[in-house]
Amino acid sequence: MTRLRLKAVPCRSCQSTILVLSVLLAALSACTSRYRVELFLVQGEQRTEVKVEKTEYFVGAVLGDQAPPDNIVPGDGNCLVLIAGCRGRSVADDAQDLISFDRYVRYQIFLQLPAQPEPDTLTLEGISFVHQLGRYEMATEDKVYLPLQGHLVIDSLSGDRLFGTLDGRYQSRLDEIVTFQGQFKAKVAD
Repeated sequence: MTRLRLKAVPCRSCQSTILVLSVLLAALSACTSRYRVELFLVQGEQRTEVKVEKTEYFVGAVLGDQAPPDNIVPGDGNCLVLIAGCRGRSVADDAQDLISFDRYVRYQIFLQLPAQPEPDTLTLEGISFVHQLGRYEMATEDKVYLPLQGHLVIDSLSGDRLFGTLDGRYQSRLDEIVTFQGQFKAKVAD
């Protein structure tokens, strides 16, 4: 008895459909990774993902004093405040050699934007500063970080959302350095 072997050959329309579907899947995965919102806190060799807990957008405002309560004052611009936090050690904890512990570390990142935000790259010097929240044993002035270098990229504005990229290195008056790198999104309308 002879066995018959059948060879399955997909038709041309099936091959075309499979090709189109794979291209669509690749395009969709590329679009989702474009707006992946991951912001990191870099301290020395340690890179920790921070969660943007809250964003605040102020229309008709500019940055004021770095010390509260006059952080944001009326002016010709807009301000965005990112409140971000993570579990880990703060920079000042490195002084504890014998005993160390994790704590929830939170920062307010203040960013001044133009009156009419549009996709652009802005240098952080003069338009940004960072406050470390908590740490009540420290003087308020010691918890303020000013930008040493870096930039803010307004990637896009879509409806009431701003998608941005932050890459900034900040320093306190105690010479403590924190770096924020990554993407975020914020609501920029009421």
